[in-house]
Amino acid sequence: MSSQPATNEVINALNALYQGTSLAEREQANAWLEQFQKTAQAWTTSDAILGTAELGLEPKLFAAQTLRNKIIGDFAELGDQGALSLRDSLVTHLRNARNGPQPLITQLCLSLADLAVQLGAWVDPFGDMTSTFLSDPDSVSCLLEFFAVLPEEALNERIMLGSEFHMQRSAALLTQRAGDLIQLLVQCLQQVDLKADAHTRVLVCFTSWLKNGEITLIMIQNTPLLELAFAALKADDDSVFETAVDAICGIIYETRLDRDDEPTIVQVKNATVERQLVPQLTAVAAQMRADTQVSDGDEERMQGYCRVFTEAGEAWVHRIVLEITMFEPLVGALVDCMRFQNLDVIAMMFDFWNTLADRTISYTTSCDPARRTLGVVFETIIDVIIGHLKYPVSYDANDTHGGMTAKERDEFREFRHNIGDVLKDCVRVVGQTNALAIPYNIIVNGIERTAQLPWQDIEAALFALRAMGAEIDPTENEMLPKIMDMFARFPSHPKLRYAATLVIGRYTEWTYEHPQYVQFQLNYIAEGFKLREVAAASAQSLKYLCQDCSKYLAEHWSELLKFFNEVVASGTLDEGDVMDFSAALAHVVNAVPAPGTAPAIEAFCMPVGQELGVLLQQQSQQQASQPELSEAARQQIALLLDRLGVFLRYVNVEGNESAEMLISRIISEAWPLANTALQRMPADPRVSESIAKFIRVLVEFYTGVLRTFASQITDAVVNAFRQSGLSVYLWVARRILNVSHALAAEESVSLQIVTTTVAQLSDAALSVFQTTSFSDIPETTEDYFRLIERAMETAPGYMVAMPSYPFVFQAAIAALDVNHFHAQMAVLYAWSQILGPTNRHIRMAQDRRSPITASSSAPASPRRAQHNVQQESYPIEQITELCVKDGFDLAGKLLHGLLRHFDRETVSEAVEVFVALTVIVSDGPNVAKAQLSKPPLPTMYEWVQAMLAQLPESSFPTAEKQTFLAELSDHIQSRRWSQIKMLVSDTAAVFWRRNKA
Repeated sequence: MSSQPATNEVINALNALYQGTSLAEREQANAWLEQFQKTAQAWTTSDAILGTAELGLEPKLFAAQTLRNKIIGDFAELGDQGALSLRDSLVTHLRNARNGPQPLITQLCLSLADLAVQLGAWVDPFGDMTSTFLSDPDSVSCLLEFFAVLPEEALNERIMLGSEFHMQRSAALLTQRAGDLIQLLVQCLQQVDLKADAHTRVLVCFTSWLKNGEITLIMIQNTPLLELAFAALKADDDSVFETAVDAICGIIYETRLDRDDEPTIVQVKNATVERQLVPQLTAVAAQMRADTQVSDGDEERMQGYCRVFTEAGEAWVHRIVLEITMFEPLVGALVDCMRFQNLDVIAMMFDFWNTLADRTISYTTSCDPARRTLGVVFETIIDVIIGHLKYPVSYDANDTHGGMTAKERDEFREFRHNIGDVLKDCVRVVGQTNALAIPYNIIVNGIERTAQLPWQDIEAALFALRAMGAEIDPTENEMLPKIMDMFARFPSHPKLRYAATLVIGRYTEWTYEHPQYVQFQLNYIAEGFKLREVAAASAQSLKYLCQDCSKYLAEHWSELLKFFNEVVASGTLDEGDVMDFSAALAHVVNAVPAPGTAPAIEAFCMPVGQELGVLLQQQSQQQASQPELSEAARQQIALLLDRLGVFLRYVNVEGNESAEMLISRIISEAWPLANTALQRMPADPRVSESIAKFIRVLVEFYTGVLRTFASQITDAVVNAFRQSGLSVYLWVARRILNVSHALAAEESVSLQIVTTTVAQLSDAALSVFQTTSFSDIPETTEDYFRLIERAMETAPGYMVAMPSYPFVFQAAIAALDVNHFHAQMAVLYAWSQILGPTNRHIRMAQDRRSPITASSSAPASPRRAQHNVQQESYPIEQITELCVKDGFDLAGKLLHGLLRHFDRETVSEAVEVFVALTVIVSDGPNVAKAQLSKPPLPTMYEWVQAMLAQLPESSFPTAEKQTFLAELSDHIQSRRWSQIKMLVSDTAAVFWRRNKA
C-alpha cells in the first residue's frame, strides 16, 4: 500500500489539530492521530513524512515523535532487519536535519538512541555514529546530541528489556565506551571549524554521561573538561550556566570518598579536590559576590551557585572539619549563600549545616582551633537566620498581612519551623549560652529603641529563642534568667506578646527547675488571655506550664478554674484553645494533694454535665415546635463533650480511692447524656465527632466502663450508624474493638459483645454499599475495612461465623474498585488480614513435609509480623472455601487494579494479597484434605489465563501473555511463591508504563 494517502491524511489531521476553528474539530483530529500512532502503517508513513523535504516542522516533529513512541512500545513489530533499515533511514533524516530546528534533531536522536538500546544487531552504535557525523563540522552537533541523550534513554523505564540483556547492552553502549567518549569530546573542543555552540554541546554531553555514572575522575585527568565547566559558569546565558552547574556538581560528587576506594583512587580524588576544585571554587565564590544577577535577585542564578557550594560542602564535610584552613573559602561561600534572600534556595542547605554540626561535635573538642573557627561560623549563621525569620515590614500588627496571600503565609511559617532546626544545630556547636546571647542582645537593643525598630526584628529573635529550646538544658542559669526577667519590661505590642508567651511555653521544663518564675509566668500568660491576638498562645503555653510545673500550681487550682470559666464565657478562645486550657487544668488537678483531688475534679466536671443536661432538656421540650436545636446550641453540646473528654483524658486518679469513685459517678452520669445526644443528633457531623472522641476516652482510659456500659455503647454506635451512615461510628467501633481485645483474656463477654457489634455494623454497611459506589464514600469505605481488618485479627472465628460474612467477603472484592488511596490501602490491608494467616498456615503445612527452601519459607511482611492470630483457631477451611468459590472475582479485581487503577504505592500490598490467594487456591484444598503430596492445583493459572484473554493485543501483546502464563504456571507448580510476587510486580509495572505512555 502506498504511504502517500496516509501521509495526506496525517497532514490534514495535523492542520485540523493546530488550525481548526472548533473544539470538536480539534478533538476529533487529536483522537484520529492518537489512533494512527498505534497502527503498523505509522512506521512507513512517519518515515515518508520525514523524507519529504517540502514539509514543515510540525508534521516532521510529529513523525519523529511517532517513530520514537513506536520504537519504545512496538519494537517487536520491526524484527532485526526492519530495525536496521529504520536505523539507516533515521540516520539519513538526521543528517538532512543537521542545520534544521533543534527540537527535530533532538527527537531524531532520541529515536536512534532508543533503537540502539534495544537493537543488539546494531553492533557498534558509537563507531557508526562517529564515522558518519564527525567528519562534517555541521553534523557534529547532531553527534553530540545523540551521545547526550543516550545515557538517559538507556535508563528509560518505558523500554521493555530483560534485565540481563539490559545490563549487557548498557555496558556495551556506555561503560565500555566512556573513555572513547572523553577522547571524542576533547577532539571536538580542539576543532576550530565547529558551530559556535559546540563547546556548550560538549559540556551537555559530558554532563549527561557524568550524571549517569559512566565517567570517573581518572578519565578526565589531564583534559580541558573541568576547566570548560568552570568557564561556562561565567556565561550570561541561563541554559549554559545551568549546564555548567550540573557538570560541576557531577564532578564534585565523583570526589566523594567511599570505603571501597583503592588507595590510588583516593589519591586521585584528594588531588582533584586540593589542586583543582578548591582553587576553582574560591574563584567562583568571588564571581558570585560580584554577580549583578545575584544582587538583582535572579533565582536561577542564586540556585545554581547554592547547588555548587552545597554539593561541595556535603561531599567534603569531614575534610572541612579536619582541615578547616584549606576549606575556609568554601565555608565562607556557603555562609554567603545562606544570606540569599530567596528562602526556597537557601532551604537546600539545611541538611549540610546539620551534617557539619554533627561532624564538628564528633571530630573536635571545645579546645580545638577548628571548633573555635566553626563556632564563629555558626554564630554568624544564627545572625543570618534571625534575619530570614523576619516577617515583611509591610506585615503589620493588625493582620493585614502586608500583601501576603494565605498560601504565602503558610509557606513562610513552614520555612520558619524548618530553618529552626538549623538553629538547633548552631546551638550544639556554639554552646547554649553563646547561642542564647545572640537573640537576647537583639531583643534588648530593640526594646531600648523600640520607637525606631520594627516589631518584626524583635519577633524574629523571640522565634529564634523558641526554636533553640530543644537544645537548652533546663539547668541553664546564665542567659535564661536574663531572658525571663526581660519579659517584665516587654513592649505591649500584640505580636511581641504572642511570641514572648510562646517562648515561656517552650521553656516550662526550665521553669520547673526555677520555680521562682512560676508566679510571674502564670500572671504573664493570664494577661494574654485578655488579648484576642494572644489568647491562642496563652492557652498553649498554659497547658505546658501546668503540665511541667503542676506541683507549683496546685495551690492555685481554684483561681485557675475561676479564670478558665471567665475566659470561656468571654468567647475569647476558639475551640482548640479551650481544649488546651482544659488539659492544663487536668494536669494541675493531678498535683492537688489527695484530699482535694475529688473536689477539684467535681468543680470542673459537674458544671459541664449540668449545662449539657440543660441543653438536651431544652431540645426535648422544643421537639414539638422546633425539632432541632439551633446551630449554636449543637456546637455548644459538642464543645462541652470535648471539654469533658479532654479533662478525663489527662486527669489521673489511679490510687486515689475517693477520686476514682467520683470519676465513676461522673462517667455514669455523663454517658446517658452523651447517649441522649447521640440518639437525637446522630447525623450531626460536629456532635457525632465529639461523642465518638468522648467514647474513645471512656473505653481507652477507663476500661471498667467497657464492662459496665459495653452493651449500651455499642448499641448506641450501631443505631447511630444505621441512621446516619457517618464513618466516625465505624472509627470509634474499631477503637472499642482494640480495648475489648485486651480485655478478652480476662472475660469473653466484652469480646462477644463487640464482635456482635461488628456483625451489626456490617449489616448496616452492606446496605449502604449496595446503593452507593465505594468511590463516592471513601471515608466510610476506609473506616469499615479498617474495622474488618482489626476484627479479623482479633476474632477471626467470630467473624467467619457471622451469617453475613460471605457478603462481607464479596463486598471486600467489590471495594477493590475504589479509587481513593487511603480507602484502597484499607481494603487491601483487610484482605491481607483475611488471607494472610491461611496463607501462612498452608505454607507451613507444606514446609513440614519437605525441606525448607528460600522460596517456601519467605518471612511474613513486617505488618503481618505484628499480627498475633493463633493459626490453630483460625478458620482455615472456611477461608479456603470462600477463596475457591469467589476467588475468580477477587483475582480479577486484583489483576485489574494492578494493571489499571491501583495507586502505585498500593502495588506491593496488592501483590501480597494476590500471592496469598494463589497459595490458598493452589494448595488449600489439598491441605484441608491432608493430601500434602499432591501437586498444586492449576486454579489460579486458569483464572489468570481467562482474564488475560480479555486484554487487547495493543495493551498486552500475545507473546508477553504467553511468557507471563508460562512463568506463572512454573512458579505455582514449583511453589516458588516469592517468584510469583516478583513476576506480578514486574508485569504490572511494564503494563502500567506502556499503557500510561
